[in-house]
Amino acid sequence: MENYEKNQKYVLSSLDNALSILNLFFENDEMSVSDISAHMGLNRSTVFRMLVTLENRGFLTKKENAKYRLGGKIFSLGQIAYSRMELIPLVHPYLERITAQTKETSHLAIMDDDNHIVFIDKVIGTLALKMDTPEGLRLNAHLSATGKAILAYKPQRIIEQYAEMTDFIPSTEKSIKNADEFMKQMKRIKERGYAVDDEESEIGLTCYGVPLLDASGQPIAAVSSSGPTSRMAANMDKYIEVLKNNVKQLSESMA
Repeated sequence: MENYEKNQKYVLSSLDNALSILNLFFENDEMSVSDISAHMGLNRSTVFRMLVTLENRGFLTKKENAKYRLGGKIFSLGQIAYSRMELIPLVHPYLERITAQTKETSHLAIMDDDNHIVFIDKVIGTLALKMDTPEGLRLNAHLSATGKAILAYKPQRIIEQYAEMTDFIPSTEKSIKNADEFMKQMKRIKERGYAVDDEESEIGLTCYGVPLLDASGQPIAAVSSSGPTSRMAANMDKYIEVLKNNVKQLSESMA
């Protein structure tokens, strides 16, 4: 209590109010400017400016009914914090198993923001030709198997938001080129439980990705197996089965 009172003189009131607004959404799915103004005891114009700022930064999103709800940035920050504290040491043994069973490079990736995934861990394959993606590499989510696997299991509004906000500039001739193609892939991935990067980020490279879901069915990360296209295609069914089995065991260990 003493430290709290001591630190109060350093608190920036506008930032403190903005964070208090975010806290309201942990108990309320959607809120209007009037709702928040009443809860906070602040005038509507002040609340409105804070909401617009939070929306611009991706922490909130505005619905067609003019109400606000938490945006994708909140989920991304949660995933990053979780991964750094718990996810890597928990998942790494399973990456080792996947690589031992396939001899291909395995990766762990999470969403870094609304549009990108970042690779946070890997186990390099043991075959002559192998993929060695640097940890910390960021890619547009729709260009990777891990990104697509995560996106496909996000709430529909997040998927639609991604489709609306993305330019879909192709990296190769096989990249997703528009929102319609993206939405079709999202549906197909959800139906079969895995995603494929078929030379969509780099010619000659193929990746298979499976989402890691939490207890509520929300994606917190994705695990992939990657290697030369010819070898990956020849072993597709086997590698996907290895990924699914290991991710299932991982999910059960987290329950």
